[in-house]
Amino acid sequence: MEAVILHGGQGTRLRPLTHTGPKQLIKVAGKPVSQWVLEQIRDAGIKHVIIVLGDNIPTKVTEYYGDGSRFGVEITYVYQGKARGLADAVYKVKDVVSDKFLVYLGDNIVSYDLRRFMEFNGSASILLAKVENPNRFGVAVVENGKVVKLVEKPKEPISDLALVGVYAFTKDVFDVIEGLKPSWRGELEITDALQGLINRGKDVNYEIVEGWWKDTGTPKDILDANAFLLDKYAEKRVEGEIENSTLDGRVIVEKGAVIKNSVIRGPAYIGKGSKVINSYVGSFTSVGDNCEIIESEIEYSVLLDNVKVKGVALMDSIIGNNSIVEKGKRWQKLIIGENSSVIL
Repeated sequence: MEAVILHGGQGTRLRPLTHTGPKQLIKVAGKPVSQWVLEQIRDAGIKHVIIVLGDNIPTKVTEYYGDGSRFGVEITYVYQGKARGLADAVYKVKDVVSDKFLVYLGDNIVSYDLRRFMEFNGSASILLAKVENPNRFGVAVVENGKVVKLVEKPKEPISDLALVGVYAFTKDVFDVIEGLKPSWRGELEITDALQGLINRGKDVNYEIVEGWWKDTGTPKDILDANAFLLDKYAEKRVEGEIENSTLDGRVIVEKGAVIKNSVIRGPAYIGKGSKVINSYVGSFTSVGDNCEIIESEIEYSVLLDNVKVKGVALMDSIIGNNSIVEKGKRWQKLIIGENSSVIL
């Protein structure tokens, strides 16, 4: 059984962070979102992974994941090119999957044991979760224990059960996709493909996710995912240098990092080679690799790689790779893309 990670999409709701690369490579709790997905798939026992690439600098994805060997999997890349919908992306793997395969959106994080999901009868299986805002998602109508209808982002509420971005299919789905027409959004919708299976008398199984899940499509979603993953997986692990500093709770300090005259309150993550000097880093904060935090205070934020902050106070913020933020007296909430310089 193969697993397919969909790695396309423009990430418009995450701009400017996604102007310079795929949204799935944004780091949360020390790893890109799609790496959390990849490792979840690997830990479920699936070793052959197919990554479907979009047109937003796909070389960044191939450079990061390579052939997959350093992650304990074998990766095959398939190019979707211009985004034409999830069903179109699934169709691109027609010639490289076996009869049963898993599909996982690379910008979603679902706290669920995939080993349970991989055993299914019928032509497809989907994971669902109850939501308060179903108009943001594809939704499923379930009657008498069976999925009877699926609609993408319904304008009128028909169900509170949202598709969470994890699917399993047999090759039956390809015959349906071949006959699909673009939706009002101009895309081939995965909900229409699933509905097509139902219309042909095929069974679509489902399970409802009771635990946490997140579609990391907005800055708030990124911060929430970072907090959840830190809370769930962070442990006290110190491999860097600590000088005259306090680490309170579950704090990860990677190799080469230096913490000097500072307080770090966990759960928190400090990446390789980063420096925290005369500063405070609060709970649910992730600091990427080779960052510098000097005379600053940071709470509930994500700093990506090679970020420099000096003399600032940040909360609920995301700072893109290679960016600089300086000289802020008051608490600030910032979303800053790559290669930026901001003086407050």
